Order: sequence, then structure tokens, then C-alpha cells
Amino acid sequence: MSNFPGEDLVSLDMDLYDVVNNGIVIPSANQCEEGCFVVKFEAKKGQYYKIFYQNESYKFENDNPLNEENFYGSWEDVNVEFKQVKESGVVVDSIRIVGNPRDEKKYYGEDVTENSFNEAAIQRVIRAVYNTPDWLESIKKKAVENGNSLDRQLYLDAVWMIDDNKNRGDVNNRFKRNPRVGEYSFMLVLCDEKALDEIPDYIKNISKTDENGKFVNPYAYFANNENKNIDVILSDRTLKTRAVITPEYGIFLDEMQMKSEVYTVDTTGKNSGTSDEYYSKALYKQFLSSVSQQYTLRNIPVIKDVVSDEDPYTMKEYEVNKTKFDSAQLKYDYPFVTDCLGSTVRYNEEDNSVSLINPGNNDIKNLQKESTGIMTRVGFTYGKYRGKIKFPVMLNEENIWNGLTYAFWLIYQDDHAWNFRRTSTAGGGYIDKGDDSKEPLRHTDYHYSEIDIEIVKASKYWPNWFYNRLVQGSKKEDAKLNSDVMFCCTNWDLATREPSKFSAGISNIPYNDKEYEAMRWTELYKALTIKSPVSNDIFKEDYYYYEIEWRPNEIIWRVGPSPEEMVVVGYMNDEYTAIPNNQMLCIVTQEYHYSEWWPPVVFEQGLIPYNKTDVEGKVYEIVIE
Repeated sequence: MSNFPGEDLVSLDMDLYDVVNNGIVIPSANQCEEGCFVVKFEAKKGQYYKIFYQNESYKFENDNPLNEENFYGSWEDVNVEFKQVKESGVVVDSIRIVGNPRDEKKYYGEDVTENSFNEAAIQRVIRAVYNTPDWLESIKKKAVENGNSLDRQLYLDAVWMIDDNKNRGDVNNRFKRNPRVGEYSFMLVLCDEKALDEIPDYIKNISKTDENGKFVNPYAYFANNENKNIDVILSDRTLKTRAVITPEYGIFLDEMQMKSEVYTVDTTGKNSGTSDEYYSKALYKQFLSSVSQQYTLRNIPVIKDVVSDEDPYTMKEYEVNKTKFDSAQLKYDYPFVTDCLGSTVRYNEEDNSVSLINPGNNDIKNLQKESTGIMTRVGFTYGKYRGKIKFPVMLNEENIWNGLTYAFWLIYQDDHAWNFRRTSTAGGGYIDKGDDSKEPLRHTDYHYSEIDIEIVKASKYWPNWFYNRLVQGSKKEDAKLNSDVMFCCTNWDLATREPSKFSAGISNIPYNDKEYEAMRWTELYKALTIKSPVSNDIFKEDYYYYEIEWRPNEIIWRVGPSPEEMVVVGYMNDEYTAIPNNQMLCIVTQEYHYSEWWPPVVFEQGLIPYNKTDVEGKVYEIVIE
């Protein structure tokens, strides 16, 4: 990196301008005149050389068979193999770090640099359906099965097809395997012609595979195959890079995620919209939660702010309202998400933040508990994800919950084959996220991955029957009497039995002289969760930091007032849960959840009033390093 003078460690943030559908390049043309790292070394005429790089922060070691998953590369054109030195002396070359460096065809697809979702595209698909009788009949049948009108089912299928077509094509979608954050090393391999002949083709050209159809990591290959006629030299200089995701490039309002053709777009918000510019440049988009109908909310018809300086919801009111309303007066419904894009996610120019708004209620005939959220648009595999966020105060002075669950979480970027998790054969593989049957179908290959911090008012203990009888007495509390909220740290491993210590019930996982109680409800339950108490006072600060460190073999959850003062609130490793290895996005949400999800129930969601005024949180930035 001779064009970046300074210390042995070169720190360079990723340039995230225009990378959503093009992929990240390190360095970018905006960061140096050459648009690449300049490499210099001494060699003799007639020698052959090749330069490699590898991410060192998030990797498997050379003796681990999974090292083929490491992020490593060489020159962008994989067909350029070893180069010959023309003259003895100093050789000058260049290299840059790009996505999909092995040129894997599974990451190819359609040219998505322009937004393909529009009314004309939808109508083209619908016309094609009407012109194909068998296709039309299948859509009619699906509409009946799903309880949809034909028009709505046609719309949903058109949206799905437009999205699916993005993964069909011959364009290298480098953003589907973006460079990882963290430190990179650079390796020079120098040899004579005889030694070159002994180097396998799959090392000369990293896009090729060995006789078993596997990619071979050149770092591991040269570590395990020493040759006196081959010099393997690691540069003394290393690169450290991170991604700082801020709202400065705007918020994309993604119409493709709308479940109905009946919706509106709020055009009054600053720095947000549906235009091609936001599609290309914005690093965030509004996130619409998937509304579960696992339970029915039985809400009291009361409009009042739980957390209020003037008139907070009291414990006396909570108790009275348990019996005040009969079944005919209760409002039976589910949580809502907006049908007006841009109305509950707003950009704030004065502090370059994004407001997340749970709208207030003023009409007793049209009551809604509406969730809100925002999602990043640049995917990564592994990293230390840290959000600088101002969540609203969750509990009032009587420790009553406002009904919201705050979350900072990661979710799989795409459900197509290019983003499948590592193949799992143990016990049959993964269980579909939505399959709650007693004999679920298992999949050796599957896309779903999710890692959560969910913050909710709950007990710090699990239900009593999960504990040994000898300790049950010490595992009870009345959570209504304290101002703690629970940081619920979850990894969705889809119940694959790959981990050596996979089990149902409570597992005690040690980390740094502490043990964390991790719960898996049953052997078929698809996630492992740890709960840690944190004071409601953190929400009274101007902002706080929430962190998920996702590594190849472990996950560490932290919280703190600054990046230098983070406290561990959860830990898991691959002995207990399968760590995902596909590409994920980051989400921040303020959602109305069901109380039944966190037994023993402390406050019932139905006894929490509909908020009168807007409940507002703020997202300042998400740093991945």
C-alpha cells in the first residue's frame, strides 16, 4: 500500500457511495488517485509472482477445513494468473479488494443498477399471466387458498416474479459477497518457472476448484505445502477497514415490500423517497415488520401514554382495567404496520438521524398499535455491528411497560440460493422458520438467519419448570417491582443439530468468568436465547450503544454508553448453536409484540393503552467493524 504512507496499519473506512447494487471496492476511486493499492517489491528477471489478500479478523485458521469460506482474493480478473517479472529490480503493481473475488457464478444475476420495480413492470407480468391460461388458473387457485382477491394475488405474484428475476442473469453482482470489515493481510508469492509448474491450477486461478469441487484457500495451501523454490511473503503493512452507515445518502422507500397495491407514499419527508436516486444511493430503507397472527390482541379501548410527564398510566389503572371492560368492548386485532411509506420513518437534517415513530391515536373508532423500523441496504458477513440509538423510555415511574419491544438485529439479505447458509446434514438439517409442526421437514440447505437484541419488560428468569427443583425458590421474582428491562439475545439456528452441545431447556454457557442461561424451549425450537437485565435508565440518556459481534464461531452481545464502555450481556458459540455464515442486513425496530412470547408474562399487551402521542426513537448511525 505504498500510495498510503504512514504506519504499518492503514485505517481506511469503506467508501459507501453508490455501493448498494454495485458492491464495495477498497480503495475506491474517491479515496486515492490510483483507485487501488500500489504494491512494490524486489524480484529477479524471469521470476513469477501473484498477490493475494485475506480478511484476518473474521476467518477460520489454516488447519480448519472451513478456511475455504474465508474472504480472500487476488486480481479482479481471476484469469490473470502468475505474472512474469520483466526486469530485475523493483516491481510495481496494483490490487484492490472487491466483492465476489473468486468470480463465483452463484453470485451472478440481472443488472440491478436501475430499479426494475414500477407499475409498467407489474402490468407486463399481469398481462403475461392473462395470456397464459394455465398460469392464470394457478393464480386463481392460489388466491382462493390464501384468501386473497384475484387482483391482489396477481399483484403479489408480479412483485415476487420481478424480485426473483433479479437473480437470473450473467452480470457479476459483487454486492452479493461484499468484502468483510476488519483487518486484511497481503501476501506475495514469488517463484521460478519450475516451481510454478507444481502450483495447482486452482491456486493460480482462484475461481477454479479442486478434484472434489472445493475452493482452496491459497493462504492455507502455501502454509501446508512448503517449497524451497517458492517464497511466500506477508507484507508488514495491513489494512483495517470498517463500514459507517449513516442516513446522509437518504432513506429509500421500497414499494416492493408493500403487501397490497393499495398504499400511499408520504412525499413531505426530507431526504427520502422512491426515486431511482434513492434506490441507488440510500444506505437505509423503511422496514415493515411481518405481522404475526399467532395470538389475537384483546386490547382495552383506552388512549393514554404510559410514559408521560403529566399523566402517566398507573398500576391502579392497570389493575382496574383487567375487569373494567367486557368482551364486547375489547378491541380484537393484531399489531399494524403503515400503509403510507415514509410516514413513520423520517430523516432529521439538524442531527443527521432517522426518527422511528409509533404514531399516536386520537380516534377511538380507529385504534392501532403500529410498529416501525429501518433497515440497512448493504450486506455483510460477520462483523461487530454497533448501533448508536436513542430508544424511547420504556417504563414509567411505576415500572409499567409501554408495550413496545425495541430491537437491534440482523437478518438474512436474500432467500435465494446465493445466500444459503452452510450446508447442514446433522439430524437432517435446518427446520423452516415458519414450520411449527411436530414432524417438520428439514433442509440441508436453507437461507434463513437472524441474530437479535430484543429489549422488553420481562422476568430475568425462565418459567419455573425449566429449573431443577432444588433451585426453583431462588428463580422467582415479581418483575413489576423493579425498573429492569431484559436484553434478550437470540440466535436463530433453525434447530440444526450440528453443535456438539445442542440441547433443549437451559444451557449454561461460560464466558469471561460468567455463565449465561441460554434457553431452547424444545428440541424442535429454532432459536437459542439469553436474557440479561439492564436498567430502564439507559433510555433516559441522549443515546446508547447496542452491539452484536458476529464471528465465525461465536456471537457476543454488548451494551454501553460509549464504544469504549461496552458491557457483555450475552454470549454463544458453535458448541451450542449453529453460527450463520451468509450475508445479512441490520434492522432497528420499535414493535408491538405479544406478551405471550416472553413467559412468565409481566404485563399483558392488551392491558397497555393505545399511545396518545407519537412515540419517537432515533437512529444516528450503525458502525460495522
